[in-house]
Amino acid sequence: MKIGYVGLGAMGGALARWLVADHDLMVWDLNPEAMARFAEYGATPATSLPDMARACDIVFLCLPRSSNVETAIFGDGGLVGGLAPGKIVIDQTSGVGAETRDMAIRLAAQGVDMLDAPVAGGVPSAVGGTITIMLSGDDGAQARAMPALRAMTSKIYRASGVAGDAQSVKTLNNMMNMVFRVATLELAALAVRLGVPMGELTPALEAGVAGNFTCRTVLPAIIAERSVGDFALTLMLKDNNQALELGIAAGVPMPLSALGRAAVQMNINIIGDHAGLDHVMPFMEQATGVRFMDTFDRVTDSDVTALTITALAAANRAVAYEILSVAAKMGMDLTDFGRILNNGSAWNRECENILDELSTGRASATTLGDAIDAMRKLEELNLKHGVTTLMLGEVRAIYETAARELGMGASVSFLATLYERVGDVTLRAA
Repeated sequence: MKIGYVGLGAMGGALARWLVADHDLMVWDLNPEAMARFAEYGATPATSLPDMARACDIVFLCLPRSSNVETAIFGDGGLVGGLAPGKIVIDQTSGVGAETRDMAIRLAAQGVDMLDAPVAGGVPSAVGGTITIMLSGDDGAQARAMPALRAMTSKIYRASGVAGDAQSVKTLNNMMNMVFRVATLELAALAVRLGVPMGELTPALEAGVAGNFTCRTVLPAIIAERSVGDFALTLMLKDNNQALELGIAAGVPMPLSALGRAAVQMNINIIGDHAGLDHVMPFMEQATGVRFMDTFDRVTDSDVTALTITALAAANRAVAYEILSVAAKMGMDLTDFGRILNNGSAWNRECENILDELSTGRASATTLGDAIDAMRKLEELNLKHGVTTLMLGEVRAIYETAARELGMGASVSFLATLYERVGDVTLRAA
């Protein structure tokens, strides 16, 4: 099978590298050095995009934005000049689902199938062959493309049979990841300031109910003083903006997502457009006023680690309900959607629990009162220490609102009823 790949940046280059061994690969990038590097790997540099389209059965694209994809396909000198019926175009860009659907319709009129296959897990996962691919579009085209996709990873999850849906899933995935990244870092900063060192806090958070992708990857990276990836925050902001647009269109309030997006925007405003994921940690240190690897005397006899676990689990659960509400309002199957979330950078243990509860009717033993009590104690302890905790206050407000209606003794599982009402959406099985 002859395969083309357009866009050899950090992510596209890592994905395309897996195709060289088992497939006849042709590549295209605006950077001649990237093309030369792939020629050394054994790929063939394309002379033009139409020539690539004529020569290849499948053409992948991984570009910054959907507008770049449209130009690469339909612009002057674009792929469309060489595409023929039976060919498949696969967009791995973190793009706009609605724009991808429009491009798919235009290509279908020419007998060309378009799939979208965005990824989650970051460049290190792409390099290691463990990236998560979300896939949507014509089922027959998905089957024909599967050998090429499986060369990149075994973690491939069908989003739907409609092109563009996978990109909407990716957008929501990235939003969830950023919200609990900010919540985790601000709560970690507070715990450190209250006397719990990072080396003690990190394994406790990851192993317990508060576990999430940030606990698993970012906090250990802080301790080891290593990079978490150079993904540009301008691209993350693009994804976060798109997620909020999906929520607005669906009529679903997304207060925690708005705070996560604001943190990204502030980071860019302070550091500049060159800011990447590695800048989030120093930004959060500046914002909270705490250096993560500093040590402080313990300021209380309270079990700060246990309080932090409960508070972070509450945040993870709230943002999961927020994102699941948008997906449900868009008509996505929550089981499939949740499987994708929990196999990529949006993984968190409370989302796993929620999906089990929604399908089985089981309820968490943790009560709204338990969560509220932990958050209140942390906020009270913080009054003398000046650590900025925007997420903590917002999450507590959500739980307090639910408790006024349901009672402090109600399970946190019944927080779902609040999201169903305010989002006019159904989450639980009938």
